Amino acid sequence: MGKNFHGARTVVFWDVTDFPIRTTDRSYTETLRSVIGNYGYTGPLSIRAYGEKKPDNLGDGITFELIGEKFARLSKMLLDIGLWELDTTHLSLTLTNVLVIAENIDEDTSFVSVSRNLKSHARNCLWVLPDDYEDEKIYRVKLPSANFIWKWQDLLDGNKPMSQDKVSSMRSKTPCDRLG
Repeated sequence: MGKNFHGARTVVFWDVTDFPIRTTDRSYTETLRSVIGNYGYTGPLSIRAYGEKKPDNLGDGITFELIGEKFARLSKMLLDIGLWELDTTHLSLTLTNVLVIAENIDEDTSFVSVSRNLKSHARNCLWVLPDDYEDEKIYRVKLPSANFIWKWQDLLDGNKPMSQDKVSSMRSKTPCDRLG
């Protein structure tokens, strides 16, 4: 049936300015490892973080890019995702989880197009939306293409990803969204 991505490497691209962790008792690394571990993703973890200020409790093993302006952060993240994709093309049969924690700016950015390319038979594409996506952004920002989509707080709280019915319902409301 489906492939088991639980022991696969998880690569994370994370805008820590738009999606901060509001705790000081654990590092970002420990928090994310715990959160994705709750979903059964227990393989090696690699995190690239982007932000206007480096969090004090970021943790070890995170590559951090100090970029203040939002469009520049997303552009750098897109470039890094593209370069990572090129670097791992030869590993096309190696199962990998790709977790993108970023907020799209507008309906016309390349972010959603990139998400389309991340999905493949050997990649489990995971995406996190801002908590206010349905309230405010759904009518102007396309929904990314992903195997699983969470809202930020739901991910942190250990809730399941959105159901396929919920995602389909949301897709019908987004601008010109024909991604699958």
